[in-house]
Amino acid sequence: MNKNKKLLVLHGPNLNLLGKREPQIYGKLTLEELNNLIYREAERLGVSVDCHQSNHEGSLIDLIHGAESKYDGIVFNPGAFTHYSIALRDAVAGVTVPTIEVHLSNISSREDFRHRSVIAPVAWGQISGLGPQGYLLAMRALVDRGKEVFSPEGSEETAGKQLISKTRAVRGAIDVSSNGENEILEATEELLQEMVTRNSINKSDIAAVIFSVTSDLNAVFPAKAARRMGWRDVPLFDVVEIDVPGALPRCIRVLMLINTNKGIHEIKHVYLKGAAVLRKDLRQ
Repeated sequence: MNKNKKLLVLHGPNLNLLGKREPQIYGKLTLEELNNLIYREAERLGVSVDCHQSNHEGSLIDLIHGAESKYDGIVFNPGAFTHYSIALRDAVAGVTVPTIEVHLSNISSREDFRHRSVIAPVAWGQISGLGPQGYLLAMRALVDRGKEVFSPEGSEETAGKQLISKTRAVRGAIDVSSNGENEILEATEELLQEMVTRNSINKSDIAAVIFSVTSDLNAVFPAKAARRMGWRDVPLFDVVEIDVPGALPRCIRVLMLINTNKGIHEIKHVYLKGAAVLRKDLRQ
């Protein structure tokens, strides 16, 4: 269904310096590496994509004008033009191609002058602060634009049927005895596999996974475990929990967002090795 769809990805000024320019803000990924992620995502989605980067306002305007009747969507990181380029704003507003504005960093948490986007009001949507994953999420949104149903693939029982899809949260937690890398990796893999097995989840149905660890654990290891399991196309996020009195030590918590037609009460949450659910309404 998506094979004829075409997306245009536009990188604005200074994005050619990715990997070198303020890596603590924009990350260590180079523009070439970012584009390779985008090309792989397009292949997975079954669409074609063209990527362009320019430091010149007029060049970006020409590319947006040329997208009319040629592309089904635009993923646009306007860079510094975000905050003052009325010309780019008018270009986006002047075409019928839906545009999603994307930013690697969270512009709302930075300097005051970065808080305002003149382009966002005429864009279909905006994704900010999710790093390279923002581009991939924007691509998925553009490909699925207008869809109101979800039809699982590869099932003879559901062939030709349309099932209402909703994003559901599967919660899980597991305790570990130490902050050792191998123990955390193995525990995280065990927890993720159990969550997937109990809920019959296909990897392609996972929208995102959020790992939350207590402050006595290394927050990098859980996501590393997911990558080791081959979850390379799944958006992963790591956070460290704030210390609160009475909180259990050395605990890994997972919030897995999935696209499914299951009801809330059909979701099976998973708690292993002494970990307990915090919300009473979720206890099974």
